[in-house]
Amino acid sequence: MIRLVPLVLVLSLAASPAAAEPVYDLGAKAPVPHDKTWRDLVRQIFPDLTQGPGPGGRTSDFIHGKIDLRPIDKEAFGGDCPEPPRIEYLEFAEVEIARKMRLIVGITTDGDACVGALALFEGAGESKLLDVVNIQQDANYAFGPDFVRSLGADGRLVIATSFHTTTSNTPDNNVLILATADKLSLIGNVMAQSERDCHWVIAEDGYIAIAPDYGPFDRITGYIKRSVRRLAADCETQQGREAVTITHTDWRWNAARHTYTQVPR
Repeated sequence: MIRLVPLVLVLSLAASPAAAEPVYDLGAKAPVPHDKTWRDLVRQIFPDLTQGPGPGGRTSDFIHGKIDLRPIDKEAFGGDCPEPPRIEYLEFAEVEIARKMRLIVGITTDGDACVGALALFEGAGESKLLDVVNIQQDANYAFGPDFVRSLGADGRLVIATSFHTTTSNTPDNNVLILATADKLSLIGNVMAQSERDCHWVIAEDGYIAIAPDYGPFDRITGYIKRSVRRLAADCETQQGREAVTITHTDWRWNAARHTYTQVPR
């Protein structure tokens, strides 16, 4: 299984938010005013949220009703969905965007089932839900402990990975999302795919680099490192030298379009 490895460049003075521990108890207080709990926030996304017994004797939260979140890309993954799906844990980052406090929250369901919700909340006032999207593009997904990175004062990069490991191919779709003060939008994808047969073993790893740029937002570069080795007749023994290639894709802020665009090669 390929995992995204962010490259944090020390060229920027803007610090990345500190990694926070995952939240398993939605009854715990969220880092927002008025003693609101995580459950209060999540109910803005899934109003029909109920509690029941979960693993280890803990109280779990279950999602009822129709799940119909806006997909971050053209369409979301349409896999099996148990009834009702259980929220396993949340991952979050407290950030400041355009001088406004914001809370970015990734919601992981048990078995990655049904939906991968990414939400943007006010970090002050009434902690209003500003935007929410479904980032799931494959059978499984992950946010990770450092899934939010600074792109400058007015935006954050959110990285979510969709993948599956049930075949000889292990594709990783690293989804790059722009979080501004009130919106979540797609920047692009860094696709890595590893595979193996009786002749070759091919490993691809994805990396993300952020560097200063001339506009208000930093430049983003996605790298794919591809390693290829030949296999012997036993389909196991590696032969010959490893062939390595590295390709990259750049995204820069387009002021005329008010969005990130891919730089032509």
